[in-house]
Amino acid sequence: MGTTFDNSNLYERVYVYLRDKILNNELQPGSKIVYEHFLAELGVSRTPLRDAINRLKQDGLIEVKARSGSYVYFPNAKDIEELYDVRKALECQALLTAATTLTKSRLEALLREADEAETAIKKGDIQPFFEADRNLHRTIIEHSNNRLLISIMSTLELKIKWFGVIITKNFDRPLQANDMHKRILRALYESDHEKANALMSDHIEEIKRYTMGDYA
Repeated sequence: MGTTFDNSNLYERVYVYLRDKILNNELQPGSKIVYEHFLAELGVSRTPLRDAINRLKQDGLIEVKARSGSYVYFPNAKDIEELYDVRKALECQALLTAATTLTKSRLEALLREADEAETAIKKGDIQPFFEADRNLHRTIIEHSNNRLLISIMSTLELKIKWFGVIITKNFDRPLQANDMHKRILRALYESDHEKANALMSDHIEEIKRYTMGDYA
């Protein structure tokens, strides 16, 4: 039995449903969006589905090919390189301010979350890592106290999350990333801001390298 929506905020609901399927890799890069399938599954008319797909196209998650149809976007090396280069510049800048505003108690909470994520990964549960990962990076960005930086990063959030999911083909990389998170947090806790900034730069560069390797 398919998922059905009521008529309130119908377009938004369809958008979120399809977006989450893409972000969770249930609709994989390169797969075709079959309108008839989703019309039947969601019990909606063509208009909200079309509007949702147009918005996903604007997000860079779907591409429309002439005389062929709509497909989940398949990232290429240039997409990945550009995204992570911008991300590295912005997050390293954010960390410089966040290092002076994050409290010891907040850093301790983030470290506990990273420890819990590590335990979960070793048990075969990857979801706590994704949650801890985004919480860490989002917290640093928010503590930059730079409204423009925060706004720009929010527009990159979807692709950052998506790339993180689609490259997770085994548990080695999440464990490595989680270990780097803990090293960054410990450096911040010890007020070694230069070390924390260097680790953040290395961390994002490593993610870029892994992702480009998968999609080269």
